Amino acid sequence: MSGVANVQDMTGIAADAIVDGRLRALVEYWARVRGAGRAAPARNDLNPADMQPLLPWVMLLDVMTGDYRYRLVGTGLDGLFGRALTGSTLRQSWPAHLGDHWRHWMDRASQDACPVASSALVNTRRGRLRLDAVILPLSNHQPGRIDMLLCGLMGASVRYRASSLLRPADEVVEDKLVSFEAAPLTV
Repeated sequence: MSGVANVQDMTGIAADAIVDGRLRALVEYWARVRGAGRAAPARNDLNPADMQPLLPWVMLLDVMTGDYRYRLVGTGLDGLFGRALTGSTLRQSWPAHLGDHWRHWMDRASQDACPVASSALVNTRRGRLRLDAVILPLSNHQPGRIDMLLCGLMGASVRYRASSLLRPADEVVEDKLVSFEAAPLTV
C-alpha cells in the first residue's frame, strides 16, 4: 500500500492524502504545535510524550550548509537500515544515487519552510524496499530560518519480510533506486 497518494502532482498534496496513518499523525501533530501564523514550530515545541507511538520512526536532522546531520534516529529506523545513523551526515550515510533525491526535497523543506511528502522504491540485495516519508521543517533560533527537520519514515519490504533490507553500509552502494516521487504538502 502506498504511503502517499497522488504524489505525482508536483503542485502539492493535501496532508490528508497521506495513506500511512502514522505519517499522517506526525504531520497533524507538527501542524498543531506549529500553530497559526508560523511557518514552522521550534524543536522545543515538540513533546516526545505526545509522539510516543511514532518515535521509533522519527528522525531529527540538523540543517547544515550543503548537508544534513542525523541528530536523532528512532530505533525502528536503525533496525530497518541495519545500522545507526545518529551523528552521521546524509552524504556520509548514503551514496549520491540514493541520497540526492532526498537531499533535494530536504533542501526544499529547509529553504522554503515547506513540508514535503515522498515515496521511493529501492532494490537491495535482499529485496525491494518501499520508503514513505514526510519532511517537516523546524525553526529553533531565528523565526523564519529553518535549522532542523523532523522526518517520519516508514519502510516496508515489497518482496521479503524476514529481515532488515539495508545492511551493512557497503551493501548500500549496490542498491538501485527504482522510483522516487515527492511533493510539497499543504497543511
